[in-house]
Amino acid sequence: MANRARVIGIHPVRTAESVHLVELEVEGDSTDFDFGDITQELNGQPQSNWQAAYDEREIGENRFAFFFHCLDTTKPLKSPLGLLALPPESPAPEHLQGIEYEQP
Repeated sequence: MANRARVIGIHPVRTAESVHLVELEVEGDSTDFDFGDITQELNGQPQSNWQAAYDEREIGENRFAFFFHCLDTTKPLKSPLGLLALPPESPAPEHLQGIEYEQP
C-alpha cells in the first residue's frame, strides 16, 4: 500500500487550454493508488466539478506523470494520501519531454 506521495514538479503545457504536466513520486506499493482521486478544491463549487488527474502514466520506479487542467499553483492537490504541496512551476525536464498532451 502506498504510504506517502509528493509532487516533484509542475510544468505548464503549451496549449490553448490551461494544462500542467505534474510529476509525482509515490512511496510504497502504488498498485492500488487511484489517480482519479487526485483533485484540487474549487471554491464555491461542488466536488463533482473539481478537476482530477488525467492520462496518468508510470515514468520510473515510484514515479508518475499526469496532466491536470486549470491547476491553481497556489493551492495543494488533494490525494488519497493527504494534501500535496506544489513546487514552483518549471519547464519540463528532459525525461518528460516525450509526454505529449492530447485533448480529452
